[in-house]
Amino acid sequence: MRMRMGLLGGVGLSALLLLLPGFLLGAGGPEEARKAGWEEGTPGRWNSLPERKVRADGDVFGAEVVLAPGTGVIWEKTSKKTLQPGDTLDLEFLCAGTNRSSRDYQRFGEHFPLSVTAVFGEDSVSLPWKKRVADFFRAVWHGFSPKGIRLTYAYGNVVPVGSMYRLGEEETVFILAGEEERGKKVALVRNLREDFRAAYGRDPKGPVTRILVSAERPSRETGAIKAQIRLTSPLLR
Repeated sequence: MRMRMGLLGGVGLSALLLLLPGFLLGAGGPEEARKAGWEEGTPGRWNSLPERKVRADGDVFGAEVVLAPGTGVIWEKTSKKTLQPGDTLDLEFLCAGTNRSSRDYQRFGEHFPLSVTAVFGEDSVSLPWKKRVADFFRAVWHGFSPKGIRLTYAYGNVVPVGSMYRLGEEETVFILAGEEERGKKVALVRNLREDFRAAYGRDPKGPVTRILVSAERPSRETGAIKAQIRLTSPLLR
């Protein structure tokens, strides 16, 4: 996930969003999310903010967005929570389409319409210094990822649902939905400790330091899509 902080924009949503089945949030906006400890920005250097509605309170975060081509938003909550045995992410995705131009397997080529990332900012993978330097200069152009190991839960494009794969050495992606799930609500509960073990073969060495919620549509896509996301977790308190 790359994040560029942006100016807060308007919060009015197109009336067409109301036609998308699923959960609705009621009134809410970026200011409400900020009061709950969430910062808002854009996931890429060239994105503009989409039409959006946000609701955040305690251990719940929800958003509705209309993603026109070239728009994206990322919300970030900073924390320092040591994982407890039962800590989970309770996720609900609802999306009217996929990003067909997304290269889901390719770092900096992936553009998920919806995703949630848990960041273990005090953990890392041992990499050669030349690899670190090369990654740094690539990130200068594409945007910097949060420091640490990252578990990302995403609405994909070409990758089969249920897949787990590395997107760079320090990020593992779990694809929860795709083309066949568009327009349908997908609800899953993920145990972070179990997923970390599955991805890296060990327990995390440090706490969860950030939670990121992202929605994005690349400029080369055609037409807007509507999407909703809801996240519940004790890590948001």
